[in-house]
Amino acid sequence: MRERRGALTAGVRSRASRNLCLRLVRHPYFIAARHIGMYYPNDGEIDPTAAANGRAGRRFYLPVLPPRGKRRLWFAPYAPGSRLVWDRYGIPEPTGRTKIRAEKLDLLLVPLVAFDRDGGRIGMGGGFYDASLTFLQRPGRINPTRVIGVAYHFQQIESIPVDDWDIPLHGVITDMDFIQAPVLHRVNQ
Repeated sequence: MRERRGALTAGVRSRASRNLCLRLVRHPYFIAARHIGMYYPNDGEIDPTAAANGRAGRRFYLPVLPPRGKRRLWFAPYAPGSRLVWDRYGIPEPTGRTKIRAEKLDLLLVPLVAFDRDGGRIGMGGGFYDASLTFLQRPGRINPTRVIGVAYHFQQIESIPVDDWDIPLHGVITDMDFIQAPVLHRVNQ
């Protein structure tokens, strides 16, 4: 999948990202959210950042890597044109000192390598998002944070094996549609 998305032309990527953002800003999760975590695209990922343009009343955040040996991401404020620096994986992240944890977000957009219709996902393998979202698995914990995967439509596969530490998605938004994960697989509705 990484090779396939990496082979997309700039024009195809641009059209797909535009379609994704149009779909995203009309989605009820986005409309209801005031604090939205997203990611800066890397390695051919579809780009959700245009959704942050001109959205009064909302704050956007990008992930900031923790020190080596730690797994939980912080999220720092982001606006188009913000100063960004390269993290140790070569991904831009905000430089600001103000940071929040994922549980303070209303909506978190997660990049994907592949996904299935049940909310299973394959990421880049670092485990940062799963570690940052463990609060969603706490028994009796009610949390309004919605976790939506973001991908090109072609990244959908039949089935992904899920381990105990994997945090399922509430759904996936692509350049072509929104796929709601089944109720059975959702975490802390």
